[in-house]
Amino acid sequence: MTTTTDSAVLPTSPAFSVLAAATATHGTGRDGDIALPKLPGFVESAFSPLAYEVAATCLTACHGDGDRTAVALVSLAGDTTTADLASSRMVSGRVHNPLLFMQATANSVLGHMSREFGITGQMFSLSTLADPLTELLAMAELLLEEPELDRVLVLGVELGGGERVAAVHRELAAEYAEYSARPVPVLPASAGLAAAVLLGRPGDSGAPQVPVRPTATTTGRLGSIQTLFELAATHTETRESHTHAHQ
Repeated sequence: MTTTTDSAVLPTSPAFSVLAAATATHGTGRDGDIALPKLPGFVESAFSPLAYEVAATCLTACHGDGDRTAVALVSLAGDTTTADLASSRMVSGRVHNPLLFMQATANSVLGHMSREFGITGQMFSLSTLADPLTELLAMAELLLEEPELDRVLVLGVELGGGERVAAVHRELAAEYAEYSARPVPVLPASAGLAAAVLLGRPGDSGAPQVPVRPTATTTGRLGSIQTLFELAATHTETRESHTHAHQ
C-alpha cells in the first residue's frame, strides 16, 4: 500500500463522467446498514466484504471491458480489525493465523475483484493523510491519460477500531498540522463503511460530469473517506431519482 501525505496539484476543469456509484455501511447504527456480505477466503473483518460490495455494485451496474479498467483503493488505516486480531493473538501467546495478515488485505481484495470481473488494468492501494477523494481523482486523471484505459474504479474503506485506532489518529494529528483539523472517526470497533465511484472520460455514456476538485465537506463523522462517501451517495441518489422519474 502506497502512502502519501501531500495533495496533488490538480486542474480545476471537469475531468470525469460518473458511470456508477455505490455506498455501503455495516454496524454503524445508522439507517441503511447492511448485513456483512460473505466473501470466500476473507475472515472476521468487514474491510474486504465492504470493498467488494461497493465495487461489485458499480461493475455490475455498468459492464465494461476488464482489460480497459483500472482500480484504485484508498484507506487511511487499512484493515484495523485484522491488525487488532493478529496482534492480540500474538501477545496472548496463541498460534498465529496466516489468514490474519492485515498488510496484504487491500491487495488481496483487489486480486479477488480482478479474478471475478476479469480486470487486467492497473490496480493500486493507497493510504493518505490528504483528502482521499482528491488523491483518488488525481490517480484517476493520470490513469485515463493512457489510451488503453476507458474507466477507473475508485473506492475507499474505513473501519472502526476502538481506542488503538483513535490513538493512532491522535499521533498523526500531532505530527501533521494539516491533519489535526479532521475529526477522528467515531465508528464502533466492528463497524465499517465503503464507497465507490466508477469514472470515465468526459462525455462517456452521457453520464454526469464531476469536477476534479470535490465540493463535498471535509467534516463529518463517517471517517476519513467522508468526501468520497458523499460523492458516491449524491450520484447514487441522483440516478435513483432519474430512474423513478422515467418509470
